[in-house]
Amino acid sequence: MVDHFNFDTLSAAEKHDVVLVPRPDALRPDVKNFFKGDGKGGEVIAFARAVPQTLGNTSPLLTPLLRAPRTAYSYNPKDDVEGVEDPFAVGQQLSLITTMQARNSARFTVVGSAEMLEDTWFEGKVKRSVGMGGAGSNAKEVQTSNRAFAKEVTGWTFNEIGVLKVGKIEHYLNEGGVKGNVTNPKIYRVKNDVVSYIMQYFYL
Repeated sequence: MVDHFNFDTLSAAEKHDVVLVPRPDALRPDVKNFFKGDGKGGEVIAFARAVPQTLGNTSPLLTPLLRAPRTAYSYNPKDDVEGVEDPFAVGQQLSLITTMQARNSARFTVVGSAEMLEDTWFEGKVKRSVGMGGAGSNAKEVQTSNRAFAKEVTGWTFNEIGVLKVGKIEHYLNEGGVKGNVTNPKIYRVKNDVVSYIMQYFYL
């Protein structure tokens, strides 16, 4: 994947294959974003020599965690010429990190760049190119947020964050609207009315 408007001028001045991507927004307003960092904005993730994915509509369980900028495109490097006439996919069609949580809560993550997890990018500094409309013309060198972002992604994948856990279960007999004397009895009859509470919390 390359992007001629959002690349790192320090390491990819010619090939434009180190793409600078902002932290992802939440997929929906009602979904908590575990990958926004401190939420101050302005942080960049360096995606070096990425191999992005294009997702079909065959599985509702696949989620694009991080999408490419709208000016990025993917092509076959064997056709590495000055002008690419037939890119595989462009812009938001490209998923850089794709996640899946199965119905049994198993989690799986595909990261489109192994290099983004290297110490070079954990410790490195980048400088944004001049983008569309002159954006970034006064850009300065900034520290990448690859380390913190990788920690968040792996934390989610290995069930360290974003996990709904049951804290306490309580149930009792409810006959005629009157609470039974015993909490969490070992046995009920088939036609008993029962009140049950499940207290849940996020393990962050």
